[in-house]
Amino acid sequence: MTVSKIDLLNKKFNRCIRGYSPDEVDLYLHDVAEALGQMADENRRLAERLSQCDRSLAARPPEPDTNANPAALREALAAGRRIVDESTGKARQDAQRILEEARAEGARLVADANLLKARVYEDIADLRAQKEAMAQELRRLLEGHFRLLESAEASTDARRPGGEFTFADGGE
Repeated sequence: MTVSKIDLLNKKFNRCIRGYSPDEVDLYLHDVAEALGQMADENRRLAERLSQCDRSLAARPPEPDTNANPAALREALAAGRRIVDESTGKARQDAQRILEEARAEGARLVADANLLKARVYEDIADLRAQKEAMAQELRRLLEGHFRLLESAEASTDARRPGGEFTFADGGE
């Protein structure tokens, strides 16, 4: 008899007066069903891995007999050299492609950096212009206040004792 996780979870028991606690039975059945499900999943995974290994072994060429004739050995060595040469050529092509991609990425990064540098220089020029405008405005304000101070000092110099001054009662 085979029992699956679903069979365990869907199993219903008859209730009786002096039976086990239904909550404990349900909890235990749930735990057993989980363990059974994990084992079934592991079994499927291992079966798939076994079939992959079988396919891999079937795809491999038969191992040459070391007692075979020298011509077969030379042929096997030549085939091995061809495989090595093909692998080396492919590795060189891959390396060249990666190098070209890296150079292109480097050029893109340099171009982005130059663009950012130009923007920073523009920002610096804008800030310098703002600084100059603010300095001129401050200078204008200070000169205006200085003129006000000078005119205020001139008007207070005229009211100082020793100068022309009239008391409120009309005397000097």
